[in-house]
Amino acid sequence: MPQIRPVNEYTGMATLSHASYVVDMGEPEGVALPSMTSDTRITATDSNSCLTITAGSSEWEPVKISFLGYDQEPGPLPGEWRHTETFTCTATPASFMTGTDTDDMFQDPPPDDLFNRPGLEPPYHWKCRRLIAAREVEEHVLQFWPA
Repeated sequence: MPQIRPVNEYTGMATLSHASYVVDMGEPEGVALPSMTSDTRITATDSNSCLTITAGSSEWEPVKISFLGYDQEPGPLPGEWRHTETFTCTATPASFMTGTDTDDMFQDPPPDDLFNRPGLEPPYHWKCRRLIAAREVEEHVLQFWPA
């Protein structure tokens, strides 16, 4: 089966000031996470409108973060991934933030329309997979496809 290609993608190097980063889904109660376990690295705010994603690296270490949007469910990316999590979310639209100034995070911040669904009106419903690898730098990939 051929690998499904993303229709929207962004990759950047980030320096995390708190060894975590936040994705604001812009939708109250917009995040549904699977049951919490000791291996869970994604948490939602009390209102479920933001994802807080914990990195394995310590503060101020670089992390490569990729957001990949698809028209249909992709397979997991090839390669060695030490951690995988799945969740669903609703975005109106979503944006990337860190809790601090995004200028400290990326040389080129992610676009504001990263999680929009062309041809549809918000809210946008997504299924998501997060993959983490330990390579030269820690790498995070968040794959999003329509729910």
